[in-house]
Amino acid sequence: MPNIRVPESAKQLLPMCRKHDLLPGENELPQCFETYADLMVFAAAYGYSELHGSIPKRKTKFLSTPNPIDFEIFKSDRRYPPILLIALAASKDKDVVRDESLLCKLTEDYAAVGFEKIIKIQAQNGATSLILQIASSLANQEDDKI
Repeated sequence: MPNIRVPESAKQLLPMCRKHDLLPGENELPQCFETYADLMVFAAAYGYSELHGSIPKRKTKFLSTPNPIDFEIFKSDRRYPPILLIALAASKDKDVVRDESLLCKLTEDYAAVGFEKIIKIQAQNGATSLILQIASSLANQEDDKI
């Protein structure tokens, strides 16, 4: 069964998850994601948006903890449709939905890009305004209006 691994670029944002136990030296952040899976889907969607649908180059390195997330966790609830939509829009190939390994790789790579962008926003504006900055950025993108 394929897994979705957490990119190294996510490390300093893991405290945004309620399930995360702070380690020595980690800063507390607003906890606005229930699980790492929720954070990964958000970061992947944000990465997709930042790249305007271009497929990221595969250069992602991954954390050893948290453990990779079983793809079934994503398939079993509300996290699956955004993964499918990102993959369909990026690949422009309906057959991508049958390739779970590719779905995982695309999610990992877009999430890595999303985390890198989110960390830049946090560095510029501080952790307290991070969520508002991301929401504002997404709301103001004229290109992606339906």
